[in-house]
Amino acid sequence: MINQEDLYQYLLKEQWKEIIDILYKEKENIKSDTLLSVASKTFETEFLSKVKNYDILRSDITQHLEILYTLHYGKFYSLTDDNYKFLILEIVKRKTLNQAYGYATIFPDEEICKKVISEYNFQKVKEQGYKLKEPKILPKNWIEIYNRLFEIINNQADTATYFPGRRFIDTVRQYEPYFPDYSQFINQRNVEGKSISRKIFYYDILLGLTEDVRQKVISRILEILRPFENEKVIQIENILENREQTFKEHIPSNSKVRKPTVFISYSWDNEEHKTWVLNLANKLCVDGVEVILDRYFLRPGTNLPHFVEKNLDKADRVIIIFTQNYKLKADKRTGGVGYEYSIMNVELYNNQTSNDKIIPILRQGSKEESIPTFMQQFIHIDTRNDDNFENSYNDLIREIYNEPEIQRPEIGVKPTLGRS
Repeated sequence: MINQEDLYQYLLKEQWKEIIDILYKEKENIKSDTLLSVASKTFETEFLSKVKNYDILRSDITQHLEILYTLHYGKFYSLTDDNYKFLILEIVKRKTLNQAYGYATIFPDEEICKKVISEYNFQKVKEQGYKLKEPKILPKNWIEIYNRLFEIINNQADTATYFPGRRFIDTVRQYEPYFPDYSQFINQRNVEGKSISRKIFYYDILLGLTEDVRQKVISRILEILRPFENEKVIQIENILENREQTFKEHIPSNSKVRKPTVFISYSWDNEEHKTWVLNLANKLCVDGVEVILDRYFLRPGTNLPHFVEKNLDKADRVIIIFTQNYKLKADKRTGGVGYEYSIMNVELYNNQTSNDKIIPILRQGSKEESIPTFMQQFIHIDTRNDDNFENSYNDLIREIYNEPEIQRPEIGVKPTLGRS
């Protein structure tokens, strides 16, 4: 068994490798022998006090530091808290950026670690582009919050409240400094084949930020808007914080009635059509409808047949948005459209005389071009003319809530009929 005098001799000659080997091989004896333990702590203090004077390029010193870290991490030898922190910071100074990053995350609030983490993240953004994240936590009524917010910042006639792309992204960059600037972001969207419609990419940005950053960005935008749209800002804050509504707003007597759930079936014809469907879904959400839209819920790895079957069964109503491409896929039973249509077709066939679930919408083409033959027997809502959209939407929302615009009056009593 080694004794403390051997350790002191190595210490005097600065034979650090030999001492570190002893710390591992004699770990049990060091724990039980007070003199050995004291000698080990003396080495620890002396070695770390001299490290800062050694050339930062000395690879042997860096190696000793890493082995000492491994001994501590593996609980073979325990450094004091102060010495452990000093050890980590010395390793961070001596390693390359990619190697130092992992150590820097141990003490992320230290200045040198902040610098390494910042430079590492910046390098990753330059190499890979900024990656929006999959949202884990969203505020309740997120769609309504976003629609209310976008309505305010989309008023181009009001320069105080209008947020063009550059202004919106500059606001994000206040809290996410490595987020690309406007030109870089639009270029990245084009490369990825994603929409550059402001309403869509603002939504994607907010959704892809971490919860903490998203809250800060929204709070900052609301702070800017408050002097000009105070009432609307209060409404959004009430929804965000799940507070009772304190603003003046008509609340219908049936507001406690369960919200209708609607499943939307459509084909991904092109970006313009996808945007139109998304806007329709968002508008329905604002009007109190629980919308099941694939783009709200589907993520890579989702079981599509399970998603379709579960949600078609769950929905009170199903909106089918017919286009020429939808009919083609439905007739050939291809893709998600083919699967959805097959399930809906069975239900319609069994309830031909009393269809109270499916709402056909004609978006493009003629009835013959876009609606499968069997479905042509049902009355559809025509949304092909965008100038007449509000009237078509009014028909749709009334149908969902089962409140037709023209209602038959109550049947009265037979009048008294005199003789002529």
